[in-house]
Amino acid sequence: MTITTLPATAGVDDVCVDNVSAGRKTQPPAAFVSFPSSFTQSLITEALTKVLPDVGITHERDHTPRLQWADYDLMSFDEARHDPRFLISSYVYRKALIRKHLLHNTATEYLAKCRHRGVRSALSLPRGWVLDIQFADELDEALMDDLYELDAALCANEEKEEDEREWFILKPGFADKGQGIRMFSSVDELRAIFEEFEPPSDNEDEGCKMPVAADGQEGTAVLTSHMRHFVIQQYIPRPMLFDVHKGGMVGHKVSAFVVALIEIHLRAHVLVTGMYSVYLSHALFVLFAGVPYTHPRGPDLDLCPHLTNVSIQTGLALGIVLPLRDMAGATALAHSPEGYVSVGPVDAAWIDATFAKAGAVIAEAVRAGAECGSFNLQLMENAFELFGVDLLLSYPQGPSDVVRVPDVTLLEFNASPDVVNSGDALRADLLEMFEGIVRISAAPFFGCREGEMALGEDRWGWRKVGKGEVRASFA
Repeated sequence: MTITTLPATAGVDDVCVDNVSAGRKTQPPAAFVSFPSSFTQSLITEALTKVLPDVGITHERDHTPRLQWADYDLMSFDEARHDPRFLISSYVYRKALIRKHLLHNTATEYLAKCRHRGVRSALSLPRGWVLDIQFADELDEALMDDLYELDAALCANEEKEEDEREWFILKPGFADKGQGIRMFSSVDELRAIFEEFEPPSDNEDEGCKMPVAADGQEGTAVLTSHMRHFVIQQYIPRPMLFDVHKGGMVGHKVSAFVVALIEIHLRAHVLVTGMYSVYLSHALFVLFAGVPYTHPRGPDLDLCPHLTNVSIQTGLALGIVLPLRDMAGATALAHSPEGYVSVGPVDAAWIDATFAKAGAVIAEAVRAGAECGSFNLQLMENAFELFGVDLLLSYPQGPSDVVRVPDVTLLEFNASPDVVNSGDALRADLLEMFEGIVRISAAPFFGCREGEMALGEDRWGWRKVGKGEVRASFA
């Protein structure tokens, strides 16, 4: 690998490495690559040098090269916003996807438009509400106003047996890594959550300290006055569970990265390029809960059987992230009136159908952002971005005596997914994924074109699942 830099005036057509074999004098392409995670940075560096052998990589941005592939906070956006000859690895504005409350609003508006048009959409979201609150004493007013449907459901729970209650998940709109995620089934439990998030003191010097858990640890608490925006989602009933004998995990909830049983949650790795194309990586991972699934109950609920976020599964998640393809042969469990029953092993056809369904849901979510969230999602021709998308698999309504393709529900988009959580054992899958990003996004930018992928085509470890169009705008 050569470490070189280029002047800002270098032209795109002058740096294609394929031109060397044609006998033309060229300058090598230059890239700024910098991520807080050394694991992610090493994968990107290796992928770039493998696909573009003459690339000059710098990890310090002392100038602005044509390609910036870096953490959002480390990039310079000024050049790319005004000059299409610069390529960046993130859209400047994409909060319509990555902020939970904005994604909920965007997708809800989009689905309402689809119903008005009489169009059936593949996009599926948990039933939910957005809450703007600073202090716990504001909750009662919110329940009477914007959250009246939630209030009715919580009141109805009071008349139900514990195993028949409907549960809900609270998520801070701006938090990540499992911060502030809680589950509840009653108004009192919801109120207790917000009281937990109150500052421990009104003293000016102490008012910004994080709340602490009962054991004195900061844990996953947040300050409501700092977060303000929350999304509340229905806890999806009938999660798809698996009897996974590998590692002795039976009946765990699974989460898949796209990137949870024995409940299943998928983490999908999704690439959005230009204005716009959407690609789904075959590095689609399944995340397992670290403990067996049980129906949620009680005020002191353990989140580990229900939420497969790796930050919540601390100390439990090692070795329980698998590629979806490795699920072939695993025994699926379906919900029945008598409880969960075995419906047999899943096969390659089930995996292919689940992958295709996940791609359709994700493509529709990006379309929703482009059509209904344009203020908070401004796509650019000279940008690409990798997202980690969380999806939940649940067993469809109907007979529970055969393996059926699951319902796929969108949970959230995550910017700059921390692929290190997938584990070093999956490094080969991740390297193929990043090499595909280079071929799809960076190589064509440097003039090395191998033909655009068709919708539905598989190439370089990716499938093209969506394509749209928005107007370009360079100031």
